[in-house]
Amino acid sequence: MRLIPNFKTAFFVFFLLGSTVLHAQVAETNADYLVLMNADTLYGKISSVKDRKLKFENLQKEKLTFTPDQVFRAYWKSKKKVYAPSYVENGLEPLPGTSPQTYQIRKAPDLEPTFAEVLVDGEIMAYYVSELHFGGSGGMMIGSGGAAPMIGVGFTKSKYAYALKKATGEVIEINSNSSGLFSGNKKKRTLTLGRLINDEPELFAEFQKEPKYNYDIFIKYIMRYNELQQAKASPLDSSRLFIY
Repeated sequence: MRLIPNFKTAFFVFFLLGSTVLHAQVAETNADYLVLMNADTLYGKISSVKDRKLKFENLQKEKLTFTPDQVFRAYWKSKKKVYAPSYVENGLEPLPGTSPQTYQIRKAPDLEPTFAEVLVDGEIMAYYVSELHFGGSGGMMIGSGGAAPMIGVGFTKSKYAYALKKATGEVIEINSNSSGLFSGNKKKRTLTLGRLINDEPELFAEFQKEPKYNYDIFIKYIMRYNELQQAKASPLDSSRLFIY
């Protein structure tokens, strides 16, 4: 007589566990998520991403804050954006004798990464990074007590796009109208991208035959280059957790 209640209890527990797993899977599918530097994955909701701080709420409604050295990738699904830690924003130094100008990451123990928006992920990383420009203006403020100097301070925020090749550490600016990929000189455009993809000669030769160059063409060749490198990569390659 006691078997029936026990069976019902067992069935209910099994059903509850199955429903919980299904609910968690649905929640994870629709959630933002973070891949941490220890390879753990957290699901939840990203509320903000700044240069040195990412705010996140997990599925248990806990509010967490992460710094760039803790997060390998952040996938903000609702905004369709991906972020990664990078030294590109603060660590670029020019490589002497390169034209168009090429950069490398400055090696310094005090250099800290910032969060950068990822345009393309792979052997060649393409990033958006932000830069603040501060400015001031002077004048006189007139009041009942007389005139007093007035200084106004404002700032503007610009976004720059850079591509970084992991194997060589070379970095190029890709949204400059004067010296980057989209300058008016076709030779300079091909030379700039050639620094990154010339070890795939067939792909580069195809690029050189393009009738026009624009952002979409650049992204297409970066992605194709990355696909070629991915096909050669070892599945045990741990370099994916490096910060560039």
